[in-house]
Amino acid sequence: MSYNGTNYPPPTYETCSDGISERCPAELSLYGDTFTLGACVFFVVAHALALIPQLYFGIKARTWSYTLWLAIGTIFELIGYSGRIVMSSNPWVYNAFVIQLVLLILGPTLVAAAISITFKHLVLWYGREYSFIKPVLYPWVFVGTDFFSIVIQAAGGGVSSAATNGDNNDQGMLDVGSGLLVAGVVFQMANMIFCGGLMMIYIWRRHKAIKNGAAVRAGDETATESESSTNENVKVIRASDKKTKIFVYALTVAYIAIIIRCIYRIPEMQMGWGSSLMQNETTFLILDGAMILIAVWTLTIFHPYFFFPFLGKKQKMEMDAEKSREKGPDAPVMEENAQR
Repeated sequence: MSYNGTNYPPPTYETCSDGISERCPAELSLYGDTFTLGACVFFVVAHALALIPQLYFGIKARTWSYTLWLAIGTIFELIGYSGRIVMSSNPWVYNAFVIQLVLLILGPTLVAAAISITFKHLVLWYGREYSFIKPVLYPWVFVGTDFFSIVIQAAGGGVSSAATNGDNNDQGMLDVGSGLLVAGVVFQMANMIFCGGLMMIYIWRRHKAIKNGAAVRAGDETATESESSTNENVKVIRASDKKTKIFVYALTVAYIAIIIRCIYRIPEMQMGWGSSLMQNETTFLILDGAMILIAVWTLTIFHPYFFFPFLGKKQKMEMDAEKSREKGPDAPVMEENAQR
């Protein structure tokens, strides 16, 4: 078999292990060129810098689950772009190809799981009675489905990697791997939209209760004890303070950024390996790299340590105890048990 007027067989990661040459030009690699070194270094440094405060404030606030998912997702992004740094000088390095393929696919899903972790605690904070499902189910429904998405995408990455390892690319396996990757990203986006829909229903029910007088805001609009006692239908709920609102807005920004990334990734993988969209590095850096970096840094800057300490185990126990002391034994208890 020949191509481009030469007698060389089609290049693969196995036959091009020595790097770029006449036999193995960069334009015939899956990505059509070498990656831009400066951009790859930027994303490595940006994620590394985000990791430091994530771990520091996560340990200090004892937000273990949130910190774990966010940190691992950030590490995956960091290592993924490190693989791209290697490929910026030689696109035929198989190990670097596998690393950047698998980790840049999985990283955003882990970051999304960090967002999902917060939903249960936000529901407990603002009032469990407005939730469509029991708060204890939120981690199982949201994070559990995130994990299922991770499994699908990991399988797709593994099959795709195996299909490119050898003297000849296995097109059938590549198609299967691509299909699994698309299915995983589609499932992730559908899951995020579903979870977002549940939270929108929660917000709508809570807003309706406040509007109808079934509940009143605490904090800026705190009801006095006498006002509460004269109306049995009025229930004082958790304060919607400015910091918590900011935290919710930050989650929304990160959520939208990850959704945008998923919308881009679906056609990129659907069009097949070596497609024009896959080979457009600028589009990838904007719609994948930048979107996930925005999500990572938004979740880092607006960390629960500052904006939603109730997410941490220690602060949660202290705040519940303080709330009970302030209200007294006859006051309504909104968070009897964080695990309910």
